[in-house]
Amino acid sequence: MKIGYLGPKGTFSYEACKEYCKDNEEMIEFKTIPDTISALESQKIDKAIVPIENSLQGCVTDAIDTLIQNEDIKVEDEIVLEIKQNLMSNKDCNLNEINKVYSHPQALAQCKKFLEENMLLDKTISIESTAYAAKKVSESNEICACIGNISCLEEYNLNLIKSNIQDNNFNKTKFWVLSKNQNNDIKKNKMSILFSVKDKPGALYNVLEIFNKYNLNLTKIESRPAKTVLGEYIFWIDVEIENENEDIAIKEIKTNGIYVRILGKY
Repeated sequence: MKIGYLGPKGTFSYEACKEYCKDNEEMIEFKTIPDTISALESQKIDKAIVPIENSLQGCVTDAIDTLIQNEDIKVEDEIVLEIKQNLMSNKDCNLNEINKVYSHPQALAQCKKFLEENMLLDKTISIESTAYAAKKVSESNEICACIGNISCLEEYNLNLIKSNIQDNNFNKTKFWVLSKNQNNDIKKNKMSILFSVKDKPGALYNVLEIFNKYNLNLTKIESRPAKTVLGEYIFWIDVEIENENEDIAIKEIKTNGIYVRILGKY
C-alpha cells in the first residue's frame, strides 16, 4: 500500500501520514497538494493524505479545488492534528539578525501577530510547504529562518529561535484520507458533499431547507468558484450522519435537477 502526502519530511502532512500509516505501508512525498491528488487519480499511489481545513485559516483551497476537478476520488477518513508553529534558523542568532522568513502561506498567516510584533512580516517569503522552507533555510548561506513543525529542527539541523509562535493556541488542521474506493469497514458519522445551484433567488435556501426537513445537522458550508462563469459557485457541505436520512435528502435534492456529488461518508 502506497500513501501519498505533501512533503518533504517535516511537514504537518508528513506527521498526519505517519499517524495514519501502518508499518507495512510506504509513504511517498509530493511537492504540492494537487500533485498528491493527481498521483492518486493516476493510481501511482493507493491513498493520499491532504490538509483540507485549518481552525484559524479555514479551507485549504488547493485541496478542495483539485478535488472538485477529480470526480472519482472519495474521502475515506479524517485526521485532526494540533498545530504548533516554531521559528527555526540556520544560525544561532537573534530575531533582529534574520533577513528572510520562509514558510507555507497558511503557516505565515497563523503567525502574523508574532511576525508583526518582531518586525519580520515584511521579510516573509511564501513557499510550497513548511518542510521545503526548512530545507531551503538549511541550505542558505545568509541568516534566515523558517516557520514549521518542530520535527524540522532535527531533520534539517536547524536552531530553535522561538517555539509556539502561532497567534492562537487553538490551532488544529483537519486532513482528509483520500482513495478511489471507500473503506466500508470504518464507522461513518459524517458525510461531505458538493453541489451547485443556479444563480437565482432562493436557490441555496431551497437546498438547505431539504436538510432541515430531514433533521440533518450541517456542520460546515463553504463556497468555491465554479471556474466556469462569473457568479457561479460550488458549495461544500459537511453533514452529520445520525438518523440515516441523508440518502433520502440527497435523492430529493437531485430530483430538483441540482448537481450533487458525495465526496464521501467517513
